[in-house]
Amino acid sequence: MRPTDLLVLAAVLLILSPAAHATVESTCKAVSDYDFCVKTLQSDPASATADLRGQAVIATNLSSDKAVEVFAKIQTLLKSSQGKEERMCLSICSELYEVLILDLNKARSAIKESRKGDGMSALSACFDAPSNCESAFAELSFTLSMPSPLKADDKDQEQLCSLTLELAHLFFN
Repeated sequence: MRPTDLLVLAAVLLILSPAAHATVESTCKAVSDYDFCVKTLQSDPASATADLRGQAVIATNLSSDKAVEVFAKIQTLLKSSQGKEERMCLSICSELYEVLILDLNKARSAIKESRKGDGMSALSACFDAPSNCESAFAELSFTLSMPSPLKADDKDQEQLCSLTLELAHLFFN
């Protein structure tokens, strides 16, 4: 075989490889919330040509972007917060989201480097921030005159973390 024949054969094998051709739709059929998955991944144009690893990285990036957005919102709320209990809850949420951002950065690196244990461990911890943030507000709801100002954000973050974990699981297995 000539070197050009080998190059053509390698290109054909790459194109036919399932990992290289993981369409958004086919990937999302394997997760729990198909519509959310498709909408989320398609919000990044790179998902159209991404393999499964790339889709897991995209989901991690989107989850990280949301966590940074929520963290900034918490900082703004802390500055305008009047009550001691509300500041305490927001401070707890701030710390939780700070750790979440670090965990998502670790997960992104682990996915890119195919380190399953590190990636899955970091992503499993991602559910702590939104749920524990809401728990902090729920525990003090009897003294606070307002519901959690982060409820919708925490729900969105939890959905993104779930999708990211599912895509990483598909990639690593």
